[in-house]
Amino acid sequence: MKFDDSDEDYFLHDFSEDKKKTQPAPRQELPAQSGRGVTNRRDDYPSFDFGDESEDDEIIPSAPKMKSRRGWVWFFLIVFVVLAITVGIRYFVPYVTESNVTGYVTLVECRGIVFPTFEGEMVSESQLADTERVYSRDVYFSIPDEETARRLQQYQGSDIPVTITCKRYFGTLPWRGASNNIVVSFQPKH
Repeated sequence: MKFDDSDEDYFLHDFSEDKKKTQPAPRQELPAQSGRGVTNRRDDYPSFDFGDESEDDEIIPSAPKMKSRRGWVWFFLIVFVVLAITVGIRYFVPYVTESNVTGYVTLVECRGIVFPTFEGEMVSESQLADTERVYSRDVYFSIPDEETARRLQQYQGSDIPVTITCKRYFGTLPWRGASNNIVVSFQPKH
């Protein structure tokens, strides 16, 4: 291949003048494909018309870019909705709405620096009554309402059993308490 730098630059050439000078070629019949009986004509092939472009014309984004953007928008929208549903179920929808536990309140105290919440512990009455098994666990709970916490503190260390009603969540939030069990109400057992 020879490189001749004396010619005009091909890419800077104005093809609109060449287009005006040339006449469209007559349609030519191409030879038929063997065995099929189909004739191929020149107008069956795609043609391109670049027209006269001016510098004032706006550049319109091509369809594949628009489809790609639309695809990304839908992708991120679906991811956002799935994350919102997951966070909503994990932290704001209780999976147990009414759990009743009867026992003796051993501790109710206010904990936390940024989000002070009331936390409590209770020894389950059923665990104390079962003499065959080893004592397994205390019941830990959070109390979001200060008034309820103050009333429950009155039963701390007393011989009066208390029945607490809790909601149980999958996850904890700092302003709701350190436990998944959130006390909704309580009733002293007389």
